[in-house]
Order: sequence, then structure tokens, then C-alpha cells
Amino acid sequence: MPNFLREFVKLAAFKVIYPLTYKLFCIRKQQGELTLFCEVRHDFLTDSFSPIYSELNRRGKPTRVFYIHNNSGGLSYLARYLKLCAILPTAGTVMIDDTCNLFGAFRLRKGSRLIQTWHSCGAFKKWGYSIASLSFGQEPKQLDRYPAHINYSLVTVSSDECIHCFNEAFGFDKTGKDCVKAIGVARSDWFFDKQNISGSYKRLYEACPAAEGKKVILYAPTYRGDADNAKAPEMFDIASLMERLDGYVLLIKQHGFVRERTRIDESCMDFAFDVSGKLTIEELICVSDVCITDYSSLIFEYSLFERPMVFYACDLDEFYDYRGFFYDYDESFLPGEIALTQKELFDAVQRAVDLSFDQDRIRSFRDRFMGACDGNSTKRIVEYILDKK
Repeated sequence: MPNFLREFVKLAAFKVIYPLTYKLFCIRKQQGELTLFCEVRHDFLTDSFSPIYSELNRRGKPTRVFYIHNNSGGLSYLARYLKLCAILPTAGTVMIDDTCNLFGAFRLRKGSRLIQTWHSCGAFKKWGYSIASLSFGQEPKQLDRYPAHINYSLVTVSSDECIHCFNEAFGFDKTGKDCVKAIGVARSDWFFDKQNISGSYKRLYEACPAAEGKKVILYAPTYRGDADNAKAPEMFDIASLMERLDGYVLLIKQHGFVRERTRIDESCMDFAFDVSGKLTIEELICVSDVCITDYSSLIFEYSLFERPMVFYACDLDEFYDYRGFFYDYDESFLPGEIALTQKELFDAVQRAVDLSFDQDRIRSFRDRFMGACDGNSTKRIVEYILDKK
């Protein structure tokens, strides 16, 4: 479909078809106690939603799940959005965990609330209005033409420090909208359950028997490119790292958007294991003794355990120009050493395994960015949902 025709169809859908459909179905009776969970990117209930969903069901409250994500793309999205427009007016509370501009195509009917739980903690890589001038982002005119965030009643974040970042990304610093609240992130409650932690070690030894009796180094980078064509960053020399370490295993966890498996040389197969698809990132955060990452937001959850982190940023300049950060990418912000080369990486990992790291620095980072995550975030979010004031 030519670009001009695609833009015409999109404009007609968002300015005419979706608003009229939503308004038409507002004649349906609203179920004030119904909470509708709308999964934006996945075809399963993610950890941003599952604890809230479970707690509402435990309390006997009605829930429903709608999966917006659709791999087929194209005009099939039109049909799914129309179906969602017909369902939305029936719910008293609607939950989303990512950006979806359908929710800015109309004003919610009276009595409806829209809660954005987001899909990660803290505030690291920029998005939304914060990257409107970068290649990863959309043009400001497009963001204004198809707003996504105007209807939020609540945006849950992991600390007071994060509020200004979300206000900037969602454009609230311009509109003055005051709905971003540091009441915690539901998915973080998982890390406060001792059964989850012990279960993670059990799952580790089932998925990777070689890890039993050894220390674990986790390598979990974020993806490169956009979500639909995500690629893994260039891998460091696993054999060289293996030569420097004894009594350790390296577990590689690629971002969920990355489909390609990590190539591991036969000589390293007793040391390095790609556990993508075998263990969740939550389980790996629990069981790893050292974490190597780059620009991933997992650092916020990992800081809860006050364990050492190393940041391998071999393409920092390129990534910064492409995506950008809310904070300067330096050691005044990050809770660990930054390595720009493989040698720097291996030296930093060696210091980390030797426990030559600043734990107070990690603790300060945790308090700054995860201060509202205390194991009770789900309870506070559910209380907000059930409060009908």
C-alpha cells in the first residue's frame, strides 16, 4: 500500500472510525467492577499484569483479557481495534502496559479509568516525546496527531525519581497532567517472595545442570533496531572470558524480541549457555552472582539484590544517537563499571567476581530508582482499582 494511502486510512480510522465505534458502544451497560487487561505487544498475560489479575480474581472481582498484539499486521489491526472499541466501554477500569495510540483516539466515557502499569521499572532509555528528535522516535507532529496518553487516570512507577521522566515521555510536562504516581510496579513484588527465589535455583539446575555448585554470570543485553526487526548486539569473545574465570558459568539471555540464538563455540559449551526461552529474566536475576548488561532496564530489578553489575557499552555513541537516555550514561548514574572494550569488560568482570565493587553505590541506586517497590506494589494498585471515589 502506498504511504499516502496508508496515512489516509490511518487518519480516517483514528479520527472517525474508532471514535464513532467507541461512542456507539457506549450505549452498552458499563460494568463498574470489571477490569479489562489489554496486552499491547504479547499474546500472553505478562508479569506487568499477572499479579494484579491474580489478586483481583482472589478477591472475587470480574476481569477480562484482550490481546491487542497481532502478528499478521496490516488491515487486521483495524478489525482488532474495532473489536476493542466495542469492548472498552463496558469496563470500569482498563489496564495497559505499553504505548498504544488507540487509547488516545477518543475520550473515555464517564466512570471509566485507564491505568498504565508500563512494562519495566525505573527510567533508562528514552521513549515517546523524549525521543521525538532521534531516529528511533516519531515526529512530534505524528505524536500530537495520534496521541496515546491523554486518557490516563494513573501511571504506576517505581520511585519518585522516575516521575519527571514519564511526564516528559508522555508529554505531561507540557499539559500539566498529574497522574504519574510512585506507588510501585506490580512485577517487582515477585522478587520479594522467598519461594520464587528458591524455585528459580531449582529451575536453573533443571535447565542448566552445569551451573550446580558454580557461580553464575548473567549476560542480558537489550536489543538493537526496532521491536519488529530486533537484533542482538555483537557478542564478546566468550573463550577469552572463560580463560580468566574458574568455577563460573556464563548464562546468556537475549531480549525477548530477538529470535536468533547465540552462537557458542564447541570449546566453550561447558562454560557458556544460551538460556533464552528456558529461563525467565526474573529467574535469572534471582540466581546470578554478577550481571553484564548494556542499556537494559533489568538493572533496576537487579539492584534489589545488591549484587555487582558491569555495563558493556561497545556501541555507546551509536546507541545514544539512536535512542538516548534520561541520564548521562556514566558511573555517576550507573551502579557499576562501564566497559567500552572487551579488555575493559573482562577486567571489570574479574573485579566483580573478586567482590571488588561498591555495594553502597548499588544500594543508593536501588533506593533512588526502586524506592516504591517493597513487595506491596500489587496491593496498592488493586486498592486504587477498587476505590470508586
